[in-house]
Amino acid sequence: MPFVIYLERMEQESAKQYAYRILRRNILLLDMVPGEAIVEKDISTKLKLSRTPVREALLDLCRERLIEIYPQRGTRVALMDARLVDQGRFLRETVELALLELACKSFTQEQIAELEKNLDEQEHEAKKPDLISFFLKDNEFHRILFTACGKETVFDAIGFYFPHFTRERMLRLQMFNPDELLCDHRHILDAIKAGDCRTAKYHLSEHLDHVMCDQKLLKEGFPEYFIPKP
Repeated sequence: MPFVIYLERMEQESAKQYAYRILRRNILLLDMVPGEAIVEKDISTKLKLSRTPVREALLDLCRERLIEIYPQRGTRVALMDARLVDQGRFLRETVELALLELACKSFTQEQIAELEKNLDEQEHEAKKPDLISFFLKDNEFHRILFTACGKETVFDAIGFYFPHFTRERMLRLQMFNPDELLCDHRHILDAIKAGDCRTAKYHLSEHLDHVMCDQKLLKEGFPEYFIPKP
């Protein structure tokens, strides 16, 4: 198991928080691939922790549907669930299209500047090997949109789906270029700056449509990573 400790335990972290952070990052970065067995004892040894905080972290990840726990049979990294990504895409498009109506009418220069700063940071992070930072900035772009429109709790409500998008995106990077995502965001921001809601909505829909089009290619290229159709 190519388990990576990206950053040693931080001073303020509890043992459970440390185990959760390291496990989650390994899952999202696909160092631990879908379907891979997880041996609690091995994780505990590598992290130099007792098994209790590791078990608690695994339970949290199970609630996020990033791992699967089978009593008496073992634990494994969850296979990618195309239905979750599809449902997340539907929810995001429904909410964010309405959000763009507000953004194109009311965004201030300060809010636009914050989005432009975020895109500059995305471009910087896209050049690094640890692309989780890029995806965090990607998510931050959308969070800024929600917060600027006074809908930050709505963003929190759809946050459940973001890790599932991230895993597919990490797999996608083995076949595509992350600059495409950055380009989508720039088109959306340019339309907001111009107050052109119709164009902003078009680019957002295109942005989210890429997810489903790419998913088809990913399932063909990596069928073992996805839950098979019933």
